[in-house]
Amino acid sequence: MTSGADGIVAPLKEAGVDTVFGIPSIHNIRLYEALRGEPSIHHILCRQEATAGNMADGYARAGNRLAVIAASTGPGTGYTVPAMQEAWGSSSPVLLITTNIHAPRIGKGLGVLHEMVDQDRLFETITKARFKVRPGDNLHDMTREAIRTALADRPGPVYLEVPTDLLMEESEDGSTLSSQVIEPSVPDPGPALTLLREAKQPLLLAGTGAVRADLGDDIRALAEVLAAPVVTTTNGKGILPNDHPLCFGHAARGGAVREMVQASDLCLAIGTRLRESDIKQHGLVLPRLIHVDWDETWVGKNYETELALTGHVPNIVKGLLQGLAGDGTDVDRSNRVRDMRAGLEDELREIRKARVELAYLDTIRDCLAADSILCVDNTQLGYWAEYFYPSLCSGGLMGTKGSTTIGFSFAAAIGAKVACPDRQVVSLIGDGGFLYNSHELATCLHHGIGFPVIVSNDNAYGIIAFLQRNFYKNEHESRLSNPDFVALARSYGAQSVRVDSPAGLGDALSKALSSGEMWMIELSATFPEPPFWLY
Repeated sequence: MTSGADGIVAPLKEAGVDTVFGIPSIHNIRLYEALRGEPSIHHILCRQEATAGNMADGYARAGNRLAVIAASTGPGTGYTVPAMQEAWGSSSPVLLITTNIHAPRIGKGLGVLHEMVDQDRLFETITKARFKVRPGDNLHDMTREAIRTALADRPGPVYLEVPTDLLMEESEDGSTLSSQVIEPSVPDPGPALTLLREAKQPLLLAGTGAVRADLGDDIRALAEVLAAPVVTTTNGKGILPNDHPLCFGHAARGGAVREMVQASDLCLAIGTRLRESDIKQHGLVLPRLIHVDWDETWVGKNYETELALTGHVPNIVKGLLQGLAGDGTDVDRSNRVRDMRAGLEDELREIRKARVELAYLDTIRDCLAADSILCVDNTQLGYWAEYFYPSLCSGGLMGTKGSTTIGFSFAAAIGAKVACPDRQVVSLIGDGGFLYNSHELATCLHHGIGFPVIVSNDNAYGIIAFLQRNFYKNEHESRLSNPDFVALARSYGAQSVRVDSPAGLGDALSKALSSGEMWMIELSATFPEPPFWLY
């Protein structure tokens, strides 16, 4: 017999979990005692549960594996809601392990410390599943099932709640029987192959799900055999490197990208839910559509679907590749795509002449290795990065598109750096967003985590100020009174510098990356408008 807390830690170890993000509390200290006794699991001590959640999300995305949060009853758990909503929207396998009051007192309304009625219902619409341990349940097996659920099919966040008293009581070991292996479903690719062969100019659209399923090589192979241009959602960028001749970047873009989409007569969408916030709100109209996804939840929601292929996405894509293996490349199609790509390059050269935003993004790109990760926030320069930053690897641009909150990118970059210490990681965030969680600089210094965070400071909620000017001709309550960011960062022990030009940013970023230390680079610049209605 072992304790309930050991019944959580043992399955984590079995699953290969080596990092937990969280904060100890009066409710979960028995879990922390079990973690103390397991040296293979490293704990990242955070300063707030919301940022612990975003760190776990960044860790899951960068490391392509399960991430774990340890939170506490009531308020501590409540703080994780925005982060879990982001993980839900971005298909990140994050396991939230939290506590509740003693099991016999749940639902009694006794006014117990941090008591909350139906605490799990906070997560009802933003998790794949909720597991509530109660007396008589096998904690080992429930933890294993929670882990399996987070990783299975379309990955996503899972909630695991354990009453405090059950963490301390003895618990039986879990079942040694293996779960039954269910063969993944794969629909007949024949109808899709017929449509693809009949198409004059097919188009591929890849999203977050394709990145989570590690489909980069297969997307490239499909694009090349079909001579089909590829566009992506924000978090799909890089699944086909931006320097590949078939890569056309963000699907929501106008100009040459929109012209290319309009010239296509069939779209093969892979691993994307085609949500309104991803592309439709930007006015994208798709041609005849083949939608490949894990299930039918999002099929037909925003775009009429001619053919849906739902099931095990990697196997569906492999089936399409096998069916197309003997087809020759259409020369006329290849020539058309080559000409459209040349038009896109001409357009980008003209935009570079007109917009300083691209000079800053090119500077960042020039400083970073091909396999680096740029975490961008919902800030003006971050929006420009969504459209124009050249991501050269799958997941190379990490954005907050599940919930579209601000403050995500700094915490997510911490998690990404923990998951991939040998890869270059940079956070790009606005001044308003940075003050959501600048205190996590203390976490970085405490754990020896080092990377550059670029704080774009215009002393405003810049996008809100733009929208107010655009719709109402006036601003109201969008200007900020900020601290001295350089002094703030130095007070935590981080290196810090202020720059105001692309050249200055390049010098500071190169120095920060080569040092391996924690750096805060304040970019004193104003970017008056986002690219959405321009390009």
